[in-house]
Amino acid sequence: MAPARSPWDIEQRLLAEEWTRITNGLVTVTFFNMNSLGGEKSVIQKFRSVRAGAKAPLDGAIFTTIGLNELAPDARLFTLSIPFLITSQKDLDAALSEVGPSLISKYKAAGFEMIAWSNVGWLSFFTKKEFATLRDLKRIKIASAGIDSPVLGNSFRAAGFTIEDILSAKLLQSMKSSSGVNGFFSVHLYAYVTGLSKTINYTLDAKLCPVMAGFVISNESWARIPERYRPAMLAAANRMRAQLDQSLESSDRKYLDLMKAEGVTLVTLSPGELEKWKAEFERDLESINRSVPGAFDMEMYTKIRKLLKGR
Repeated sequence: MAPARSPWDIEQRLLAEEWTRITNGLVTVTFFNMNSLGGEKSVIQKFRSVRAGAKAPLDGAIFTTIGLNELAPDARLFTLSIPFLITSQKDLDAALSEVGPSLISKYKAAGFEMIAWSNVGWLSFFTKKEFATLRDLKRIKIASAGIDSPVLGNSFRAAGFTIEDILSAKLLQSMKSSSGVNGFFSVHLYAYVTGLSKTINYTLDAKLCPVMAGFVISNESWARIPERYRPAMLAAANRMRAQLDQSLESSDRKYLDLMKAEGVTLVTLSPGELEKWKAEFERDLESINRSVPGAFDMEMYTKIRKLLKGR
């Protein structure tokens, strides 16, 4: 889903070239836009053969947290999206060092090799209406757009947000309509390059949680690649991840600054306000666990929280 000429688009195409070089032309990579294939859930269906013995239409994909959750629900990847649990790339790296091997084993069991994963940005809210507090934000009609999995929208509803399900193709139209939604949640890059930022007046300047991206290849497709090439291919993918992580901070700030230059007001929280938001989200977590059981792995949450507090 990466926009053309974005860091993700550039780095994944460089990786494709490197894989072809490493394997002496045995491996080539062709990219398709996720939206043109019907979204993340539709892409998951294309990992399955249309008839017995036939090769599946797709070998791999780069999914966001939503698709990764659909791919292996037992991994409970939305745990990494609990607001204010992880608020820096260093925190995310530390968390993945702790829980990553367990998560990777769950994707392996679901039929997929986790080649690399990264953070595509920090989730934020974008609204037409002004807000200063979390209570204000919860009153604004927010779109949960193009989400095949109901976990995220239902979790926000359980926390008291006013959420409306909107097809991603109709989000721009709804935002422009006087009777449509008044906001959405996304990462800054996506909000800007899609033109959705032109429909808003306010955005939250705070790191709620990382939006993960995972590059997966089916076990069958990965097994077709000779073993002697795989270590170098994984090392190349890891270099891509490092480059993306390094560019993330400047990329996020770049798109925030561009939106600000176009007249969008950045809602910045003071240290005291930030603590209030954190405390309220922590209370909301209890409501979410009651309403959307199994959405999060609370053992993983406790482990990550303890780890990050001890750093």
